[in-house]
Amino acid sequence: MAFADWARVEQVSAAGQAEIGARRIYILPTRYGLMFGVLLFLMLLGAVNYVNNPGHLLTFLLAGLAANAIYQTWRNLRGLRLVCHGGPPVFSGDPVPFVVELDGAARARPAIQLMFDDSAPALVDIDDGNRPQRVQLQLHGIPRGLHQPGRLVISTCYPMGLLRAWCYVACDRPLLVYPKPGARWTPRGAAGDGGNDAEWGGGSDDFAGLRGYRPGDLPSQIDWKSYARERGLNTRVFSGQAATPLWLDWVDAPGNDVELRVSALTRAVLDAESAGRHYGLKTPGSTIAPGLGPAHRHQCLRHLALYGTSDA
Repeated sequence: MAFADWARVEQVSAAGQAEIGARRIYILPTRYGLMFGVLLFLMLLGAVNYVNNPGHLLTFLLAGLAANAIYQTWRNLRGLRLVCHGGPPVFSGDPVPFVVELDGAARARPAIQLMFDDSAPALVDIDDGNRPQRVQLQLHGIPRGLHQPGRLVISTCYPMGLLRAWCYVACDRPLLVYPKPGARWTPRGAAGDGGNDAEWGGGSDDFAGLRGYRPGDLPSQIDWKSYARERGLNTRVFSGQAATPLWLDWVDAPGNDVELRVSALTRAVLDAESAGRHYGLKTPGSTIAPGLGPAHRHQCLRHLALYGTSDA
């Protein structure tokens, strides 16, 4: 069993906050610390063998510095405050950001290192001011779905590099990873009342009139000229948008397995949003009503990200 499996872990609160306690910190010598210890032992043997008082003095002076370094290294982590903010949704294959906010509790804390198992380490120096400092870690190789980042390792080798103190923090902030968009395709969509299939853009060049603004309308569709004339916020409507909303259906998506169809529908969601078409999503056992805008886009992409997973 690995040491990390039974080590004490600092838990975060419901707000993602934690403070490193004294009993959560582990400390061991680095390879330089081991070499320094061997050197002190050899110096002590030489001083005893030759009855050399200056040798004794130098040996014990260096030993005292090393003993003080143990306390300083441990103290550099004790009382450190942090807030795990998590990160915004990203698409599979892209680096997944995770933001951690550090507060030195009005004390300078140099050379603080943070890392997850799936991230590169980040080194930060915290000043003695009252302003928290944000650090962004990048996790890699995360598939679609809702994932916990795992345990955050916070460590330091300050001040002499002879010892390494570290602790574990359970950052329970799930990360949402959207599916990777597949190749562009033209969905058959849901046919209108007349049986005609919807197409991308659907006649969006034909201006049909104005209607009142609705949350989710794209900025490019807003009639800014009428707004500048103090006529209220209105949205331009085109003939193609007045037709039956476009349906993105699982059975129409290309591909012969789940991941290919999920990727294809992800691409279709992005294309429909970009084209300004109201669209709905159908997957086995679930239907999302037609809509448009960032909130609807997130709802559809989240549904596709969790499709077929234990978090669905």
